[in-house]
Parts: sequence; C-alpha cells; structure tokens
Amino acid sequence: MFLTDHALRRIAAATNEVLPDQLWRYDTAAEDAVGDLARLLHKTARAYNATTTYLDSAVPKLTARPELRTAGQREDLSGMLAAIERHHVLADVLLDAYMAWRRHRTISGGDEQHLLLYPGDPAHGVITLSRTSPRFWRATADTEAAKAFGVPYADRIVGLIAETPDGKYEATACSSQAHAESGSPMSYRLPDRDDLTTACRSLLRWWQLRHSAAWRSRTPDQLDPTELDQLAA
Repeated sequence: MFLTDHALRRIAAATNEVLPDQLWRYDTAAEDAVGDLARLLHKTARAYNATTTYLDSAVPKLTARPELRTAGQREDLSGMLAAIERHHVLADVLLDAYMAWRRHRTISGGDEQHLLLYPGDPAHGVITLSRTSPRFWRATADTEAAKAFGVPYADRIVGLIAETPDGKYEATACSSQAHAESGSPMSYRLPDRDDLTTACRSLLRWWQLRHSAAWRSRTPDQLDPTELDQLAA
C-alpha cells in the first residue's frame, strides 16, 4: 500500500505526485546544493511525521468523554494546540522544501508510474501503471484503492490501458493480461476516456459493478447511459 508515510501522503495531496519512498534520502550525502535541500527535506519530513503521530494519538484522548477532563488535561490541550500550529508550519515547509528539491530531480516518466485515483485526494488510493509495450500499460490497484472501490483485487492487475491515435485512453478490464491479449470473454472493453486518471478509475468502477448485484451478467455494451457515465465517476 502506498502513502502510509504521512509526509509522502501530504506531498501527494498537494502535488498529485506519488512517491513509493522518500526518494530524497538518496541525495542526503551529496555535498552540494541538492544535498542541502535533501537534508532539509528529510529533517522536515521526520518532524512532520512525528507531529502527525502525536496528534493522531492525542486528539482522540482529549475528545473522549469531555465531562471527565482534569486540570492536567487542560495542559495537554494547550500542548496539543501548540502541536497543531507547529504541524501547519511544518506542512508548509515540507512542501516548499519538496518543490525546491524537485526542481533538481525528475521522478516521473519511465516504465512505471503511480497515480492518485482522485487528484488531490489520497483517500481513494493509488493505481500503478507498468509499461508492457510501447502502447500498453498494466494497471494495478493498491490496497487502499481496492478498499475504497470495494473490489477484491488489492495489489493485483485490474486491467490494461492504451493511448489511442486520437489522444484518448482505451481501458480494458481484466484480472489477467492473457485474458485481454486473447480476447477472452473474461476481459471487458470499456469506453474510451479523455484522460489517464479517469480511464484508471473506470477500471475499478467496472469491477465494483461486476461484483455487485446490479451486474446481472452484462457486458459494458449492455449498460445504460447512466451506468456508463458512472464508470467515470
């Protein structure tokens, strides 16, 4: 599952860039400006994660049964408010340091990329696209995405995506690449989409429908217009 690191999750929410790890760590030993930025970013990420962990544990304790609060808890509340303020400052510094470091490092491109299924919202998970040929990408949903969409395919293939000659994206839902390549009835060609993220989302929406009572053994061609629109939701 991606984005279990609080700093990486905050960065993804603000920039839509999904990193599999704190990649800046590999620059922290460099004795140059990039190394300085990487060390600042690493230090800030650690502090941001620490305040997030503290607040995740402190807030439930102070909001549970307020009638039982003691004088000591008032001090805890004061400390928590200070931590919240520090957390907001760290979030700003984290993003500024990240963007400064990113100006010197390319993290996109290549044969694998990770996308938020809803831009700016990590809560719906991440889909990983792995290039299988110059035209095709294999799409795999992480655990958070599978849970958010209610499909039983965590960390497994959910389909193939290809870019069409007119710049749209062709999505084929399948649980095995061989099914799509052989034209098996266990693969499902979905409507083309204007952008890559929507095409990825339509794969999961299809499997969500496929595993519901509303499926009724239909193919995508047999869905009504409203259902087809919902595939892109």
